[in-house]
Amino acid sequence: MIYFDNNSTTRVFEGTVEAMVPYLTQQFANPASAVAHVSGLTRVLQTQKSELAKALGADSGDQFIVTSGATESNNLALFGAARVDRHKRHIVVSSIEHPSVMEVSEVLRAEGFRITTVPVTADGIVEEQALINALSAETLLVSVMMANNETGVLQPLKTLAGAVKEHDPSILFHTDATQAVGKIRVDLSGDLADVDLLSLSAHKFHGPKGVGALFVRDSDILAPILHGGGQQLGLRAGTENPAGVVGMVTALSNVLDASQAMTAAARMRTRLETGILSLYPRAFVLGASAGRLPTTVNVCLPEIDAEELVDRMAMQGIAISAGSACAYGARKPSYVALAQGLSYEQAKSCIRVSLSIESTDLEVDLFLQVFADTTASPLQHKRETA
Repeated sequence: MIYFDNNSTTRVFEGTVEAMVPYLTQQFANPASAVAHVSGLTRVLQTQKSELAKALGADSGDQFIVTSGATESNNLALFGAARVDRHKRHIVVSSIEHPSVMEVSEVLRAEGFRITTVPVTADGIVEEQALINALSAETLLVSVMMANNETGVLQPLKTLAGAVKEHDPSILFHTDATQAVGKIRVDLSGDLADVDLLSLSAHKFHGPKGVGALFVRDSDILAPILHGGGQQLGLRAGTENPAGVVGMVTALSNVLDASQAMTAAARMRTRLETGILSLYPRAFVLGASAGRLPTTVNVCLPEIDAEELVDRMAMQGIAISAGSACAYGARKPSYVALAQGLSYEQAKSCIRVSLSIESTDLEVDLFLQVFADTTASPLQHKRETA
């Protein structure tokens, strides 16, 4: 299989699995137990969180709450902030956030919060002035993702977060960095020093599924949304997952050490994008003029049904997607594409191809060959209704 759906999930490296095994079969005690303290398991968790902090430029490992993944992290960020401050009832999100932010916002709207959705440009960028115009004296939190999961477009977070804090330092700034961590530099003491909350998930950078984290700059800005224990500074009840944490940190360390491989992936992404545009001259790339992840291309193919193309490519052993994996089978266009100004029909024609540091030039060549054959088939083109 040629796997070009890495924004959906990535393969776990063998070395990561090996690092996890001892914490499944040998040091398997409950981290909150006395034996865990005596055996050193508690210290292992602390050390791993410290390594995570070092990798992402945070001050302390205690600033990371380990979760089941980015969806839980995003839920904790928004619901947790809303539960702490009962006076501010306004939340601002961009129009291209992941469903785990958009749907939480709608739940909060039903609870009486005012939700403002900030539009993006045709290239998928949140403009500073548009964001500032959305703020009010009641604004509790702003959420703007670091890199879009469908297009790979990068937001100018340093500028946006800085502008929000200059407007009102009490407003919390959250970013869903799920697609960015492990692919581009993330520095919570540098460019992201004004970010209060940051979400990530291990399975996006060759770590195990079911584990992620939420960076929380100051613990008093959140209330827990899970109850039943005092783990992790009281912000996330439940037995901690040492094997998952070790897998997450090991995977991130390995990916960050593979900078040359990421550079190669960026080169392959450019070659693949150029090849698609050459083979299908009517095609156009979402966010073409914006800064993007080195691994992601979202290309729209007018008169082709994206989900049908994805299915046909899958039958030939090539994995791509028609947008977010969370929306597969919905048979409706991506709201991210619509937010960038595409028509309904245009949005239904967009595919996402996402590489990783494991991708090869041979796979790109084979993909382009199959793409050429498949798009030439009349079965790929939208049928006229009778």
